[in-house]
Amino acid sequence: MIFIKNNNDIENIKKACEIWKKTKKEIINFAKIGTNLLDIENLAKEIIEKNNAKCAFKDYNGFKGYICISVNETIIHGVPKSYTIKKGDIISFDIGVDYNSYICDAAFTIEFDCDELTSKMNKICYNSLLEGIKFATKEYRIGDISFAIQKYVEENGFEVIKNFGGHGCGIKLHEDPIILNYGKPGTGPKLKEGMIICIEPMVMIDSDKYEISKNDNWSVNSINKKNTSHWEHMILITENGNEILTKD
Repeated sequence: MIFIKNNNDIENIKKACEIWKKTKKEIINFAKIGTNLLDIENLAKEIIEKNNAKCAFKDYNGFKGYICISVNETIIHGVPKSYTIKKGDIISFDIGVDYNSYICDAAFTIEFDCDELTSKMNKICYNSLLEGIKFATKEYRIGDISFAIQKYVEENGFEVIKNFGGHGCGIKLHEDPIILNYGKPGTGPKLKEGMIICIEPMVMIDSDKYEISKNDNWSVNSINKKNTSHWEHMILITENGNEILTKD
């Protein structure tokens, strides 16, 4: 079901997004080569709870972490574990905030002195997010967003993961519509004022093949073990365009 948010919904979702932005800022300042991932997870939990909110991912469908932390070949859904950040790592932080039962869900990626190819891939992933957002307006359909992301990523020599993508959000963590990172323009549900969607490209090097970790049954890993990138913004469809709710 696609939820059209009213003014009260939007106001509360924006409050959740403000907490998300505070959390992102603190993580960026804290995360360094030599930092343990569990310390970052604890920091995120502390900030979210200090702002009278909850970690939306905790126990969601059995997920054991408070946030998702995905390292290198782990594209998404990384379960936080004791790991010390090393030079050359690329790490995505996917954070869900539940504020009075209103949800913010967004992700960002940090490079730690990465090689040139990884840095290029990460830049392409972020830019593909911006390309998709251009089509997040009332004139377009979901397929237009999906196609824009796929086209940009593939034209720049990288791959988008299949079967995973963005989604509606705000009242529930995952709502309709699903927003894959590949598709055909002019297809899918039409965007409407009051919709809030999460657009989240997930980009891979040389191959789109992946597997689910047998260790935690959550982490989605590139089969070729090459680095990956993941960015996500939460977007409100407005009368005259859109608003990026998780923009700094």
